[in-house]
Amino acid sequence: MSREYALSRVKDALEKSGGNHLKAQRLLMSWLEKDQSLLYGLVSPHMHSIIVHALAHIDKPEQKNAPKKINPEDHDIDEFGDALLESLRGKGEPTGNFGEATPRGVNKPGKASKSHVDAINTIVTASRDKGGKRKK
Repeated sequence: MSREYALSRVKDALEKSGGNHLKAQRLLMSWLEKDQSLLYGLVSPHMHSIIVHALAHIDKPEQKNAPKKINPEDHDIDEFGDALLESLRGKGEPTGNFGEATPRGVNKPGKASKSHVDAINTIVTASRDKGGKRKK
């Protein structure tokens, strides 16, 4: 019963907001503060996942989730770091914009073979109707 009730309230919120999802969301949030059965109807299908998430969150200590702190003074500057910085600065070969592949020489396309030209002409001819006009 509470699931059907919750869905009907969601429909009501959409109707009252004129189909605007953001306004419907705000309306539902205000209703949830006062209507416990609406809250339960919306949350109950997801209760198992919520509980699993809560258990996993509490079971993992904060130390496991915290990133390791790295002291830059403990590490030597290597060639890879220098090359990376140079590529970001745009030194050396032209690199284009950041994140784009290095531009390479683009060769001029060669001439099309006779069989290729004939195939294109056949397609063009077939696309025209008997009056010599293109099909729409």
